[in-house]
Parts: sequence; structure tokens; C-alpha cells
Amino acid sequence: MNLKSAKLFFVIAAFFTLLQLPFLFNHRQLFWDESVYLAMGKYIYSGGASGLWEMIRPHGLPIVLGGIWKLGIPYAFFSELVATGFGVGCIALTFFLARKLFNEGVAIIAAAFLATSPAFFYHSSSVLTEIPSAFFALAAISLFISKKYYTSGALAAVAMLFKFPHALLIIVIAAAVFFSRQKLSPAAKAAISFVVVAAPFLAFNYLVYRRYVGSAFDALFRPFLLGAWHQYNPAKAISGMLYSYSFYVIELLRQNLAFILMLPAAFLFVKKKWFTDSSKLLLAIFLVAYFAYFSYIPNKDGRFLLLFLPAVCILSAAAFVELLSYFKVRFRHIAVFAAAALLMLSFYPALLEDFSFYKWRSPAEPPIVSELYMSLSQLGITGPVLTSDPVFAYYNDNLFFHYYDSSKGIPKSITPSNEWERDIPVEAVIYSPKSFYCPAGDLACGAAKLRLYNIIQSSYMQVFNVTYSDGISYYVFVNSSTHSITGSNQ
Repeated sequence: MNLKSAKLFFVIAAFFTLLQLPFLFNHRQLFWDESVYLAMGKYIYSGGASGLWEMIRPHGLPIVLGGIWKLGIPYAFFSELVATGFGVGCIALTFFLARKLFNEGVAIIAAAFLATSPAFFYHSSSVLTEIPSAFFALAAISLFISKKYYTSGALAAVAMLFKFPHALLIIVIAAAVFFSRQKLSPAAKAAISFVVVAAPFLAFNYLVYRRYVGSAFDALFRPFLLGAWHQYNPAKAISGMLYSYSFYVIELLRQNLAFILMLPAAFLFVKKKWFTDSSKLLLAIFLVAYFAYFSYIPNKDGRFLLLFLPAVCILSAAAFVELLSYFKVRFRHIAVFAAAALLMLSFYPALLEDFSFYKWRSPAEPPIVSELYMSLSQLGITGPVLTSDPVFAYYNDNLFFHYYDSSKGIPKSITPSNEWERDIPVEAVIYSPKSFYCPAGDLACGAAKLRLYNIIQSSYMQVFNVTYSDGISYYVFVNSSTHSITGSNQ
């Protein structure tokens, strides 16, 4: 790396990090998924005495973050700091991978594209799996290109343990080896280390879930099998085939208009015979496979784009530099001016959207935290809690059981989703109708929600309820035989 490129890279990384600081030092309400991962971290490091466990979630992020809670230091703050570190790491790996595949000019532009993409900037301070898993996936690709096959396969497995769809990565590596007509031994080495690293996770599944399922296969792969339903989750599904298959194309252009450069990139891939380079072929197969998979499944989410966004940034930057070099020969000054204008026009909307995210946080903790999520401690509830909302499990150190398995529809009884928790008496039940999805106009589903509320009300005593301006209500019920009431808000 020459000195100029190094300086430019560090400017991008430093600028990105500095812009994230206001996020880290301000407050916000945690997302549903963030709360689950943080609560799972508590569950792991407390030996199941605190937090919450969801079978369908990968273990990687909770294992990393739970240690922060165990140390007794600010959990959300340091978890977001770790998340931001993964974001910076993704920018660095995008830079180094682009430099390895193309040149330093491509590397700088690719890193800048990624750092300013609104979805990446926004989620870099979110405690979610997409960016950390993308970091390990990029590392696996880089190491495979560097012929460190065993380490590559191991990191591909780590990526999968952060985000299950990264199981595609070992298939992508095998396909790249096959289509580039290499010997199969590199793919075999990567596959061996992939299995070795994944084996403890599979063994855990077998030991914990075997007694509750019909076969060893179901036990080994239970998180994958249960999680597979969420590929078709109706709450996140896109209606209309055209919009569904074009969803990520539209999302890419919303991130940065310069991603239209993927069209000339596809042309150049054939024209310049980039496909004859096994390393470039691996990146292209990675992008195509992930794009096809996430476009195919009905469940759509803009943040899924983050799993393959670095590859888009690299190939878009490569097309930009290639086109610029072509026009430079003929119209040098015009080409340079046009290039600068294009970059500014593409970055400007992205940067505007990035800065708008600052409104998402505030210097003071959101009122909903003390009013709602801390209500358990105010009511003196210290025992196990059955909940329809996992956010409570971050703000309280109780043991929580969830009963919101959306793959089974509206629950017909107040029973924990995890089988081993069903014989443990609970001190309280949290219910919110917003936790259970109903399609618009589905009266039967609405009636099932009301029936569930009535079942809870007939078995437990309501001690707290609140309804917010958006019409969303929350209720807390207690088991009067095990709980002495210290306060109420009925």
C-alpha cells in the first residue's frame, strides 16, 4: 500500500468512526432483535439464570456480547462499541480485498461507497448480526484468495454462527473452485475446517434438543429448521412478484445512485475476462448467490443487503475506475471533472440520509424505558417472567420465557415456546398485542389475540397497563400466589 492510499483509507475510517460517536453517547430504545441477542448473552453467561433464549438465533453474537454483561460494565454502550468496531473492520476488509483483486484506486472508492451507504452507516451502531457476520465472510473470502484454505473455512463457519444464511459461503467457495477448474483440494480443506468449527454448535443442539424431537437430524439442525420458517414470515413478506424480486435492486439504488455501475461491471466482467481470474470469480459468485437467495425468499429486509453490500461496492468501484481510465485517454480533463461530479452526486444523498439518523437518538434516555421496560423492578417482580416482548429482557435481569413463536400463529395457551421451560412456575406474564402479527383485515386473527388476552386475564392478576399514542398497549400480570404486590398501574 502506498502512503497516499494509506492516508486516504485512514481518513475514511476515522471520518466514519467520528461520525458514529454521537450515536454511542446518546440514548435510544433497543430493537426487538437487538434485545434478543443481548438477553441471550445474559442467558449464556448466567448459566440460564437470567436473560432469554431463542432457539432460532445463532450463538455467535450473544457469546461475544454476553461477556460484557458478565463484567458488569454498561452493556448497551460497550455492545454498540463492539458493533461499531465490526463496521470499521468491514470497511478495512473491503479496502484490502478490493486492492488485492483490482488496485488501490478501486479500494479507496469501494471503502468510501461502503462507509457512506445509509444502511451500513445506520446499522454499524446496531447490535445485530449482519455487519459482524459480513466481517467474517469477507475475511473468509480474503483468506481463501490468499490460499489459507483451512483458516478460510473456519471463518466461514464463524460467519454462519453469526448469521445462518452464511452457510451459503462454503457452497460459494466450492462453486468458485469448480467453475475456475481448479483442483478440488482447496474447497475440501475449507469444508473440513468449516465442519470442525461448526461441530460444537451442532453437538450443543443435539445435547439440548434431542429429547424434544423425533430424530437426531432434527436435534442437530433444529435452529436451522425452525429458522427456515422465517424465510416466509408473512410479517416481512413482500406482495407482488415484480417488487419482491426487484426489492434489493431498489434498495441498492437507495443506498447510492453510483451502484448503477453494477451494469457496466457485469459487462466488463465478460469484456475484460475478469471471470478468468479465480479470485474475481469467487467474489462474483458470492454476490450472485447471496443476491439470488435473498431475492428469492419472501422475507425481505433492507438490512439483509449488508451481507453482500461490500461485494457490490468493490465491483461498482472497479467499473467506475475502468470507465474513467477509458475516457481519460480521450477527454482527460472532462473525464476527471465528470468523475468528481459523479462521486459527489452519489455521495451527497447518502450523506444527507446518514446525518438524518442523528434524530433517532437523544441525550436523555427515552421515557418508555422508565415508564414501561423498568416497570418490573418497580412492581417488585424478581422471578421468572413469561413475555411476548423480548425488550424487557434487556432492561431487567430476570429469567424470561418467550411465547411469541410466530411460526405457530397466535398462541392458544400461555405456554413457553421452549419445551424445557414449561414446568417452571412464572411470577409474571407480559402481554402486548403488537407482538403477534395479523394480516390486515384478518378478523379471526384479531379475535385470537383477544382470546389470548382473556386467557391470561383469567389466570393472572393485572397490575400494570399502558397504551401509547400509536395505539400499542402493554399489560403486566402477576401470579398472585407467588407475588406480593408492591405497586400497580391499572
